[in-house]
Amino acid sequence: MAADGTGKDNPAQREAVLTAVGAIREDPAAPHLLADLASSGFYSQFHFHRIFARHTGTTPGRFLTALRMQEAKRLLAETSETVMSISDRIGYQSIGSFTTQFTRLVGVSPGRFRELVDVLAGYRVTEPDLERARATGSRTVDCRLTLSGTAGTPLTDRISFVGLFDSGLPQGGLSGFGIVQGAAGTLLEQRPAAGRSEMFLMSLSAHSPLVDLAVGGDEDMLVSRGRTAAGSGTAALTLRALDPLDPPVVSAAPAVHLRSFLGGPSRGR
Repeated sequence: MAADGTGKDNPAQREAVLTAVGAIREDPAAPHLLADLASSGFYSQFHFHRIFARHTGTTPGRFLTALRMQEAKRLLAETSETVMSISDRIGYQSIGSFTTQFTRLVGVSPGRFRELVDVLAGYRVTEPDLERARATGSRTVDCRLTLSGTAGTPLTDRISFVGLFDSGLPQGGLSGFGIVQGAAGTLLEQRPAAGRSEMFLMSLSAHSPLVDLAVGGDEDMLVSRGRTAAGSGTAALTLRALDPLDPPVVSAAPAVHLRSFLGGPSRGR
């Protein structure tokens, strides 16, 4: 950790980023200009941009967009509001811009996402045929999980879904996928990157609704992230509780993948 006070353990910087993230979460439809976010901590825009990225893993603009997409997914799943109304509520002036952004980051259009929620309704995360759902791919990666000291329930009570992405955030389509029951499993990298892929893990209780995987988890979700290095056949991840500074999981790709492995028709919302 940096000795000059610029590391992630700097309490004043973390507090400034928490204040900014709190403002974004409270009103995702607002523009949240960088100048306004930086001023709450008395930082220059340039310095605050670096601090924010250091603590969250992404920029203020991308964090705001991710939160908007998460709220849009929640509204699509829990309400009957029109796509136009949802677009307005989260700060988009053009439904076309919203639909394009949603489709790119979530992996399906708003209408398809609502259909996905209807298909998944009534199922738990354990009910798809998880063995068949383990995607085939060109490279296998053995994945081993451990719990941090405050992570809560044992691994035996959880199902962990690991997505491999080409970007630094869990957005868009997958480059690989894995399901870990307990402490160990196998990931399949379908489109191996030239160097390494970003791994994002969502661990849910075995009793969680499958819809939670599409929407982005629940308050009891555990998370982890890491990288698969070129030529490496193993990955070790430590699960931890969600932090307020964690960007939302926007991609619905894991849930889209599992849809094909349900044992029967949807049981309704």
